[in-house]
Amino acid sequence: MTGPLRVIVADDDASIRAVLRTLLAEESFTVREAEDGVDALRQFMAGGADLIFSDLQMPGMGGLDLLRRVRAVDDTVGFIILTGAGTVENAVEALRLQADDYLVKPFHVAEVQLAAERAVSYRRLLRENRSYQQHLEERVAEQAGQIETLLMDALRSLATAIETRDDYTGGHVERVARYATATGREMGLTGEELRALWVGALLHDVGKIGVPDQVLKKPAPLTYEEYEEMKRHPEIGATIMERSSFLRPGLPAVLHHQERYDGSGYPYGLRGADISLQGRIVAVVDTFDAIVSSRPYRNGSSNEHALSEIRRNAGTQFDPDVVEAFMRAAEKGFPDDPDAPRLPDRAAEMV
Repeated sequence: MTGPLRVIVADDDASIRAVLRTLLAEESFTVREAEDGVDALRQFMAGGADLIFSDLQMPGMGGLDLLRRVRAVDDTVGFIILTGAGTVENAVEALRLQADDYLVKPFHVAEVQLAAERAVSYRRLLRENRSYQQHLEERVAEQAGQIETLLMDALRSLATAIETRDDYTGGHVERVARYATATGREMGLTGEELRALWVGALLHDVGKIGVPDQVLKKPAPLTYEEYEEMKRHPEIGATIMERSSFLRPGLPAVLHHQERYDGSGYPYGLRGADISLQGRIVAVVDTFDAIVSSRPYRNGSSNEHALSEIRRNAGTQFDPDVVEAFMRAAEKGFPDDPDAPRLPDRAAEMV
């Protein structure tokens, strides 16, 4: 791509269009506005686009229909969905249609800038990858790695967004992913098995996107009905993971991380080896980080106390073999695997 990048902003709210035009103009984008999906599609068919920002719900044609039609013409166009009233089903469908991002209104300036940069970068790499794949195998391999990094960054963004709803002070999902892969290596996992575990651990609580705030953030004990609502999050998460071939390998961790070794967990009350290994590993590392992490309403406990609690619950809440592997990983400081997806520096601090 040469010259200014072409952007279409489709939203029936003129004030949203004006804000995005101002933000994107500062990034040297050439911006066209459309007040609905029909107008946006017409402009796209007439003059193309490198990136489209689209509201989810608009008169005539909504954002998902617009995304579907644009992808049918050119799947290298960046596409970012904006919504003020989205659902889990909307988010799943947007991911299935390969939207580059899903921003919830009101959004921050930094979110828009980062989403635009990531979408344009990914789509640029996709175009180049297709151009060179016949003759430049080494170049293709390099760029495939860059695309993988961008996808991993998108997963981290989604996981972090979910984490902020759950009152963690930051870094929880990245630490859980790191502890899980370190524990998995102690249990002999390698290659794609470790990568799947990393994805599942990072997104283990993705289903909480479907839990209402009044339940998720309630500072008092949950009622029976509220607890039943909370217990739906592993199955909601599994539904999200199932729709994507990229995410699907991590589904067992998402579905089983609340199961207990003695059969008293949820959602299915599985026991022992009937629980996936991913689920048994994430159950241990998630609990450890929850104990040591500070929340707005309490301070975290010491590592020593957390490790003691993990050992005490081996054989009841946790798989004893996983606990032993976790303890070995903890003694080594949960070292990073040079072949595993790289985490930000803040996640690489040793406990």
